[in-house]
Amino acid sequence: MNLIRRTPLILLAVLSLAGCGREKKLTSGSPEALRAYREGVAQWEKFYYPEAKRSFEESLRHDSTFAMAWCRLAMVDAASGGAVSAAGAMKEAVRLSSGTTQREQLFIAMWHERLEFENERAASTADSLIRLYPDEKEAYLFRGALYEELDKNYDAALGCYGKAVGADSGYAQAVMSLGYAYSTLGNQQKAVELMQRYIRLAPDAADPRASYADLLVRAGRYDEALEQYRKALELKPDYWYAVREIGTVYSILGRLKEAESQFQRSLSLLPPGPEIEAARLVADASLDYKRGKFGEASAEFRRALGIDSLNYPAAEGLVRTLGKLKEFDGAGEVLRRISRVLAQHHLTNSTAMLSFHLTRAGLLTDEGDYAGALGSCDSAAGYSLPLTRAAVEGQRAQTHFAAGTLEDALDDCGRALEVNPNSPVVLLTLVRIYHRSGDIRMTGEIGVRLHSLWANADPDFDDRNELSRLLGKKSHDGHPL
Repeated sequence: MNLIRRTPLILLAVLSLAGCGREKKLTSGSPEALRAYREGVAQWEKFYYPEAKRSFEESLRHDSTFAMAWCRLAMVDAASGGAVSAAGAMKEAVRLSSGTTQREQLFIAMWHERLEFENERAASTADSLIRLYPDEKEAYLFRGALYEELDKNYDAALGCYGKAVGADSGYAQAVMSLGYAYSTLGNQQKAVELMQRYIRLAPDAADPRASYADLLVRAGRYDEALEQYRKALELKPDYWYAVREIGTVYSILGRLKEAESQFQRSLSLLPPGPEIEAARLVADASLDYKRGKFGEASAEFRRALGIDSLNYPAAEGLVRTLGKLKEFDGAGEVLRRISRVLAQHHLTNSTAMLSFHLTRAGLLTDEGDYAGALGSCDSAAGYSLPLTRAAVEGQRAQTHFAAGTLEDALDDCGRALEVNPNSPVVLLTLVRIYHRSGDIRMTGEIGVRLHSLWANADPDFDDRNELSRLLGKKSHDGHPL
């Protein structure tokens, strides 16, 4: 997700003009600091995090008391995984904010509260900022994201994003947010229209192409998505997000070595720090999981958590991996730790609970507690929306299959495939169902379709090898395809 004019050498702080929206936004006496700051904001809005970080650091070299530059630096660090450095930068922003305008103080407080997981306070502060300064487009974007993540109130979120566009019709980030929100609600036509508008608003930026590609991935149109990610890289060859998401698609398609290369390159493009090292281990572990190397994956997930104890993908991955290793007591303890962290961060009513309940359902399925697993799927459904219900139905299908209730599993797969007809996870479950039920024709029909998706998969990709065994396919040298 993400103006160079010289200013007289005077302090830009002015008295608050509450409600009029005309108050100067920036308190700094350095024209060079302001120039670098504005460059950083433009880069932030394009999701060019390394460039934005350098710009805000340059701004602070010219004016170390520039509270808003410290705040923006914290935002960039948090967005690129640097929680510790983000906390330090935000501490400086808060300390220096007492000498700034009311508008700046509210903006800094809003982000400080968000980074501290004081979500209700952050929402209240954003509401105050909007009330006093109705032209503050970023506050609408901020508030809309909170409505999405914490309240699942998409009508309110759409209203906020629309007001952000109303405050600035060229505000590309708000148009992008509208596109993603409509996609999550299942209105793909509207989502595509908005992403195409996003491209028109920022034709030279990389992210609009990458965001459009994200919609294609959601629909299972993987080749088209790769084309769009590559177009993003034609515009900016080192755009970390497009590099990473090409890796995500390769991972889905079983091209694990290529995925590894993309993930590592993407991380090398972000500002270095301990959280980045943890993310490298998570990437390696996730790919080892797909290779069926659960022991190696478990060790890598643990090492990642040793570096960054709040790395949620590492904790979730460890639960899944320990379930495969049948180390259920250890997996349960990690799951309880995740629950405690979610409660400490006031996220127990947020969309994060969808993933939590699905992780729990997967673990209970591995344990053979099918009733408990289906109950967790029901809990997950309470946090899902049209797009994310596919994940819930996919997990239900796996649980019903493990329990031997094949007709229920077939129904689950059908509902999941309505969202993404090319979901490899769901298609593989279908092949398992038809194979177990003895339906040779449907086993072959779905299996060949899935085999074509995995045509270029690595030889150690565990799911493709299982598919080959189910289909009875072998290569010319006698090994599974």
